[in-house]
Amino acid sequence: MSEPFTAYAFRVEILLPGAPAPLCDAAFAECDGLELSFDVRAVRDGGDLARQRLLAGPAAYGEVTLRRGMTAAFDLWDWCALVMRDPGVRADARIVVLAPDGTTERAVFLLARCLPVRLRAPRLDAVGGIVAIEELQLACEALTLARAGRPARPAPREQAQLVELDVHHARELADPVALPVNPSRLRVTRAEDGRATLRFELAFDAGEQADVRRRSEPVAAFAGRPAVRFRWGDFRFDGRITALEEELDAFAPDGRALRTAIALTILEDQPTRRAPT
Repeated sequence: MSEPFTAYAFRVEILLPGAPAPLCDAAFAECDGLELSFDVRAVRDGGDLARQRLLAGPAAYGEVTLRRGMTAAFDLWDWCALVMRDPGVRADARIVVLAPDGTTERAVFLLARCLPVRLRAPRLDAVGGIVAIEELQLACEALTLARAGRPARPAPREQAQLVELDVHHARELADPVALPVNPSRLRVTRAEDGRATLRFELAFDAGEQADVRRRSEPVAAFAGRPAVRFRWGDFRFDGRITALEEELDAFAPDGRALRTAIALTILEDQPTRRAPT
């Protein structure tokens, strides 16, 4: 990989999984959008007019915009073409902040599982002779800052599970099936008869699988089972699936499903009583 020009104070590397070298071999002149925000919700406590209480929500990341002098390489266009052929392709990116010597790394921003959002060709001007600039916008699934001597460590994460139960809810009939992704929210409602209903949605893409149905089928297979258990950390809900809706909304040219969303409804169910012996 070529080193950045001396006037630049950072270096950008975009690496596809399994690739021996970074995708980009040129230095970017500008980088904007390294942004972390939280979905903060303000609630009021009745009778307290002078203060609000803040509830922390999930993090969100800005779209990173990169601009660089045009080079003879077409690697960014090749990456976008690859994503069009296979939307499951992701790339990791490193934005390295350099010391004035142009070599020493001061900090590294790690962008996980990036997708290109926008790629703009340079302006072509044969009269003015201006420097051609190419612009790339990136979206990422996570943004972390790694400093010298402080490697970034992802927090451990509990995965939600589904498991089949016998009709008596006395034992689990098979090993739990980990959900491909955790639901972003769980909705529990309780009817007049006291029984509760659990509703949640799952949205995921094909990932490393050729067809997203390979990831959704283990979940869809629970429909029609006499009893199931949803388990996520300390939360547990036993019942039977009364509705399972799957929506496929992205397809490859050969018809393979690439993205899907599943909506599940589980009705709380009383275990069947054992016959007296």
